[in-house]
Formats: sequence, C-alpha cells, structure tokens
Amino acid sequence: MNYVLKDRYPEEVFRYFEEISAIPRGSGNEKGIADYLCAFANEKGLRFVRDDLHNVAIFKGASAGRENEPAVMLQGHTDMVCEKNGDTVHDFEKDGIKLILGEDGWLRADGTTLGGDDGFAVATMLAILSDDSLSHPALECLFTVQEETGLGGASEFDYSVLSAKKIINLDTEDEGTAVASCAGSMNLSFTLKEEQIPFAGSIVKLSLLGLAGGHSGTDIDKGRANSIMLMGRILGMLYREEPFNLISLTGGNKRNAIPRECEAVIATFDADKVIERARALVGEIRAEMSASDAGLRLKTGKAPKPETMFTYKDTSRVLSFLSLVPNGVIAMSNSKQGLVETSSNLGVVRTEGDKIEFSVYARSSVEPSMDYVLCRMERVEKVTGLAMTFEDRAPGWAFNPSSELQKQFVDCCKALYGKEGKVEAIHAGLECGIILEKMGGGDAIAIGPDMRDIHTPDERLNLDSVRRLYRLVVEMLK
Repeated sequence: MNYVLKDRYPEEVFRYFEEISAIPRGSGNEKGIADYLCAFANEKGLRFVRDDLHNVAIFKGASAGRENEPAVMLQGHTDMVCEKNGDTVHDFEKDGIKLILGEDGWLRADGTTLGGDDGFAVATMLAILSDDSLSHPALECLFTVQEETGLGGASEFDYSVLSAKKIINLDTEDEGTAVASCAGSMNLSFTLKEEQIPFAGSIVKLSLLGLAGGHSGTDIDKGRANSIMLMGRILGMLYREEPFNLISLTGGNKRNAIPRECEAVIATFDADKVIERARALVGEIRAEMSASDAGLRLKTGKAPKPETMFTYKDTSRVLSFLSLVPNGVIAMSNSKQGLVETSSNLGVVRTEGDKIEFSVYARSSVEPSMDYVLCRMERVEKVTGLAMTFEDRAPGWAFNPSSELQKQFVDCCKALYGKEGKVEAIHAGLECGIILEKMGGGDAIAIGPDMRDIHTPDERLNLDSVRRLYRLVVEMLK
C-alpha cells in the first residue's frame, strides 16, 4: 500500500487509518472492514466476537498489576456516510477512499467524504490493542455497524458478551470537548404510490445545486438550506400559478445528512414560462441564503420522454407534504442555552416508477417532544394521504452529574494541554444511549479529534489533533 501519511505521521494510529480507508465501508457494506478486524485480532492473538450484522468486539486482558480493575469499553462505528461531488467518479461499494494530505495538516479525500467519522475510532482502538507497552485495565473494544443509518448495529448487538460499565465512545469532532449527553432519534418514511396517467406536454428538468449540506444534528441550527424543501418551495410557487404534472423527484443520499442537491422532472404546457419563473424564484431565494449556501444555482434542461406522469391531484399531494412536513429546528433547549432540543431532517427523496418515497430523521433529547414530533408526522400523513412507516427509534442519553469519566477527562486535558477540558451536551445522535440502556446503565463520555464538514465531500480531519487525542485516550486508560 502507498502510504500518504507515513513520513510525517509515523504513529500506528495513522497507519491503521490509511489501511481502513482502503476498505469500502458505507453503511450496510461493513463485511470487508469486519473481515479486516477479525484478521487483526487473529494476528494479535486476541479474542473476538462477530455477529451476523458484522459488529465486532475485540478483547484484550489487563496489563500487569491491573488484573483486578473493572474492564473499560472503547467504542466506535465502522461505517461511514458515502457522499461525493457530482463530478467525482467513485464507487463506494468497490473503491477505497483517496486521501489528500494538505500542507495545513488537515486530511481530506478526493471529492468524497473522508470517513474520519468514525475511522478515527477504529484506528485508535486498533493502535491501542496492538501496543503491549500501554498500561490499562481489561479492554472491550466494540466496533459497531450501521450507525449512520439509524444506530442499527448498536441496537442489535448481544451485550451479554460484555461487562464494562465505563464506556469511552470515540465519535465526536471537537478536541478538548467531551460529550456527556445526546439526542435520541427516530426514522420515518412517507410513500406516495398511485396509478399514473399517460404523459402529455413538454418536459422540464429543474436541478438545484451548490448547497453546503451538512450533518443533520450538529449543523441543523446553522441555517443551511435543505435542497428538497427548497425544491418543494419552488414547485409549490410554480404550481400555484400554473399546475403541472410531476414525473419524478430525486434528492439527498442519507436521511441524517442535510441534502445538498435535488432534481425535479415535470410535465408542462409552457416550458419556457416555467423555466423563466423558476429562475426568478431562485434569484429571490438566493438573497435569503446564508453565506455557506451562497453557491446555490439552478440548472435547467430536458429529460427522456416518459410513458406516464402523476396526476394534478397527486402532484398537489406531494407539494402539500413538502409544505407541511416538519423540517429543521423545531425547539431549542430551555435548560442549556444554544442547544437544539428537537429537530427533523427530510434527507432523501426517490422516485421509482409510480412511487415516490421520502425519508425523514428526527431527533430530540426530550422523549415527550419526540412523541409530539411523531404526532405531527401522523397528522401530515392524514392530511396528505402519503403512507407513513415508523421504522425505528433510539433512546437519548441523559447527563450524569456524578460521572467519574467526565472528571478523568477534565483532569487529563489539564495535564496534557494545560487547560481543563469542557463537557457538553449535543443534539447529534450517538450510540451511548443505546449501549447504556442495553448494558443496564454505566458511565460514558464521547470524545474525538477536530473534524469539520462531516457527511460532506469537504470533510476534513486535523492530524495533529488525532495525535493528541490518541495520547489523551492512553492517559485516561492509565
């Protein structure tokens, strides 16, 4: 393998990060990385457990003199969000990530997501497991799958094989800050499936491009536009002036990522008028955009002639859904200033023949608020007639004011950095809530290095921060 980081960053954690970056590991495609982890465990003579989903747990005994201490769990997920720029040629099912090391010390990928979320955790655990010189209690390293698509791996793992009551999750992106509470989540789908009518009129294809996108948890309060909702606004205004027939609607890739692009294909009897009005609407909307979405642009064109299209009525139902479905920040926390309490993200829309399906990811740190979001979604179903499917729900993670791990983190930061670490709550979802529930309680924190623009092709990872965070984890294990 041709290592990009080897000369400047010789530590083992970077070697392991490069090796796992060569393995395709999008959510649902974790067999290859699980094979790699099991081969690693066999090579090192370590006991491991692997389940049918490809979750892997690797165990290492305590170092000399620490055999009587309780075990500690290190935990992260092996899957990554697979996003790429429109002009990037990359097959996430087959191709490894192409790494680019900038002179600024930030690691990026070539036109795709990097996978630092959560490749950092995988590489860190492997480096610690491989180093027999470290001082630590017994280690239980849990590598979960399908975190990015609803925390499925953590939900389905058999925790009877684990005993640790202290859990260090390695899935955050701000060095010097530990997360000690997070939001729960809920996955929903809405489907329109109706008999279509024969195609008539002229075809217009409208494509919204150039939006920033981002993480539907950590970036939901940054005012970034949702391309699907924005397309709904434009189509709604067009339909108000002159009804048209929807042929297809496509946008987004992951329900927990704010969608950056959306394409609508419609049938109209006045294509020139539609295009002119759509351009004018985008011009008006652009003035409202945040600086991060300044690249918004509209591309118009034609599409292959279909045999059928949706009726006016069903087109109107889709537009009603896009007008009514909760999206973005729903409520801010009253107990912690600046913290989003409840939100919803319409992340994906796909059209297949006579079916349009929308995927929604909702979050809340307050369970009654999540119940009300579900109630609102049910009302949207009633009003629009789109069939709602409730797919899964994960618990939140409550703050523990008596946490020993929080104190250890703060103290270790002071020893290593000369300043105390911060402890915060976040709106993003982490697996800690599920693991603590399945383990019958315990003490947990989540930490990580500096990462920016995760879940987008601009994702980048600060390698000096990785180096420091690795030393911090080692110090905490002492």
